[in-house]
Amino acid sequence: MEATPSYEKGKLYDLAVREVMNDPNQPRKYMDPQALKELSASIQKHGVLEPVLFRKGGDGEIYLVAGERRLKAAQLAGLQTVPALFTEGNPAEIALVENLLRQDLTAVEEAEALDKIMKDFSYKQEDLTQVIGKAQSTISEILSLNRLPQPVRDECRGDHSIPRRVLVEIAKGKQQRTMTSLFKKYKDSLTETKKTGTKKQAMSKAQSLANGMQAVIERILKLDVSAWTDEDKNTVHTAAQDLLQAVEEKLEIQAESEQPGDNSAS
Repeated sequence: MEATPSYEKGKLYDLAVREVMNDPNQPRKYMDPQALKELSASIQKHGVLEPVLFRKGGDGEIYLVAGERRLKAAQLAGLQTVPALFTEGNPAEIALVENLLRQDLTAVEEAEALDKIMKDFSYKQEDLTQVIGKAQSTISEILSLNRLPQPVRDECRGDHSIPRRVLVEIAKGKQQRTMTSLFKKYKDSLTETKKTGTKKQAMSKAQSLANGMQAVIERILKLDVSAWTDEDKNTVHTAAQDLLQAVEEKLEIQAESEQPGDNSAS
C-alpha cells in the first residue's frame, strides 16, 4: 500500500488536476462562462501564472482552498498539472479572504460568505474587520444584504452589474414585500433609462442635422452676392429647392409608415 504523500507548508508543488477536490466551503457560487473561457485561453498560452492553494484532508485527499477559477480554466485548457501551494490555515477563511481581495464575488456572494464564516467559526463583526481589513460599518452594510428576500438574492448572486450600495438601500426595507417592490422599481428604472437613452440618441442625430442646416443658413446670410451671375443664383436656388424637397419627402415617407393599415372593405 502506497504511503500518503506529505507536504510542507508554503512549498510549491505540481499537482495532478484530476486529484484536486473542490472545497465545499468555496464562497463563489457563480462563474462567468465568458471570463472562464478567456482565462482558459490565457492559461493555454502562458500556463497557470499564480499557484492555487490546497490542503490535505483527514482522508488523505487533496482539497482546493483557493483558486477554483484557475483550476477549472486549467481543466478546460487540457492541463494535466497545476502549480499549487500547501497551506495548513483555516480553509474557509483563506478562501474567503482570497476571493474578497480579488473582488471576484458579487455583492450577494460576499454577504453570504461573510455570514457563513461568522456562523461556522463564531466570529463577531469585530473579528471580520481583522480578517478582511474593512471597517465594521462596511461589514455591517454587507451583512445586511442577507435580509433581502431569497428570490432577490438568487437573481443578484450571479450579476456583477448591480451595485452593492443599491442593494444596501433596498435591504433597509422593513418587510420582505417592501424590499421586493423596491428591487422591482430599481429594475424598471434601468429599463426606462435604457429607453430614454435610445430616444435621446435618435433626437441628437436630428438636432445635429438641424444644427448643420442652421450653420449653412448663417453662412448664406453673410455672403456678398452682388457679383453673382444669373447662373450662380440659379445653381444655389436649385440646390436649396432640392434640399427642401428631400426633407419633405423623407418626413412624408416616415408619416405614411406610421399610419395604421386600411382595414375597410374593398
